[in-house]
Amino acid sequence: MAIKFDLFENPVKEGVSAPKLHAKVITKDVVTTREIREAIRRKCTVSPADVAAVITALNDELYENLSNGYAVHLEGIGYFSLSLKCAPDINPKYIKDDDVQVRSIKFTPDKDLIDRFQSVYLERKVDEAHHSTKLDEEEVKQKLAEYFKAHSFLQRRDFERLTGFNSSKSTRVIRELVKEGVLKNAGTKYQPVYVVEIKSF
Repeated sequence: MAIKFDLFENPVKEGVSAPKLHAKVITKDVVTTREIREAIRRKCTVSPADVAAVITALNDELYENLSNGYAVHLEGIGYFSLSLKCAPDINPKYIKDDDVQVRSIKFTPDKDLIDRFQSVYLERKVDEAHHSTKLDEEEVKQKLAEYFKAHSFLQRRDFERLTGFNSSKSTRVIRELVKEGVLKNAGTKYQPVYVVEIKSF
């Protein structure tokens, strides 16, 4: 058994000459609930229907307890707790209950679970599909200039195809181009559509 990983560059910060790297697992696929049920059935005497019933009940128990302000600990697995969000500029004097929402469910694994991975073999595999091509700022702007000769607007997926950048790098570079005044979001915050600013190129 081996966990495949590759190395990726962190976003370059101002004043840093060489980007730092981070390791990231190359995910093979997603294991479904059906596959989990069958795997548990083969290891125990319970039926797939019994496993499905336990999973459903566990889902309900997690929801009920988290909704009542508890953290949930599954021994050998870890802790579950709620993460909340609110507008960063909200005034504490005038905050209302509905100004705060659930952001996500936080999971903190037990040490025993983490320790089981210490003996797992790690193997590097270059993941070309998730590596961005290397273009400098001027090369990106040249590609945009050519693109806008034939198109009136640009979306993030267009930018990915144009530059070869992955989605996270494309989002970051587009944000920088908007800040520089090269591009302008003519859409909405959640459905951005970018147009070129007058005389940008």
